[in-house]
Amino acid sequence: MTKVLRDFSGRMLLVGCGNMAGAMLDRWLAAGLDPARVAVVDPAAKLRDGVALHATLADWQAADGAADWVMLGMKPQQLGEVADALAPVVTGDTHLLSILAGVSLADLAARFPAARAQARILPNLAARIGAGVSALATSGDADGAMLTAMLAALGQVVTLADDSSMDLITAFTGSGPAFVFRLIEAYAAAGERLGLSNEDSLTLAAATFGGATALLDASGEKPGTLVAQVASKGGTTQAGLDVLDEDGQLVALMTNVLRAARDRGRELADLARGEE
Repeated sequence: MTKVLRDFSGRMLLVGCGNMAGAMLDRWLAAGLDPARVAVVDPAAKLRDGVALHATLADWQAADGAADWVMLGMKPQQLGEVADALAPVVTGDTHLLSILAGVSLADLAARFPAARAQARILPNLAARIGAGVSALATSGDADGAMLTAMLAALGQVVTLADDSSMDLITAFTGSGPAFVFRLIEAYAAAGERLGLSNEDSLTLAAATFGGATALLDASGEKPGTLVAQVASKGGTTQAGLDVLDEDGQLVALMTNVLRAARDRGRELADLARGEE
């Protein structure tokens, strides 16, 4: 891939480096980010060549830690504890990035008022292979060019005017891959129930979903248009669609799925703020 981050001249700190933050970091390193410019604070994070790893923020500070780009990737409930320790070293030169579900730009500004800019980023796990999508909202004097380069290395970027829709986007794109994986799993399980082998059913299911998504992206057509190209009146596809479409149950199900994930994000935000 293009080394779009080889000119990154700052110092980056990741507070928390689990599955999502780790996927972002690995992609950034592959895009040319110098590992010597990165430090991670996370006792459970895996070692990466050249990246400094610390168990606590105190350990990082004791090692003369300095960073002008800080990304929060721990659990939202840990925000208060982390902010108490980190806020004193977040200055007017610091970009503060957050992938914390439910934590708004206003929350970040209240916790880190001295930061040069706050950026709320909602990526998803496909960032691991550069095929993700990230929503971005910022406040303050953000370096838009560098932020865009960082997120473009992960996949598509949607820049928002504000973060008012972020709770829904967290559920929609952040949690979305898990919902798609579960749908593929269910599709494969149905094939197995009806007589396919476990291995063949999963292979066919994954290829069907992957091919359909690739066709949708390449064709530029609406999903409904492509549905009509597959289905014929009275045929096998239409028989299955009649079940999917009955009484709007599929849309209702997905609405309930997204609502539950969105509302949990709001609950996590309340916990991060110490609210009941």
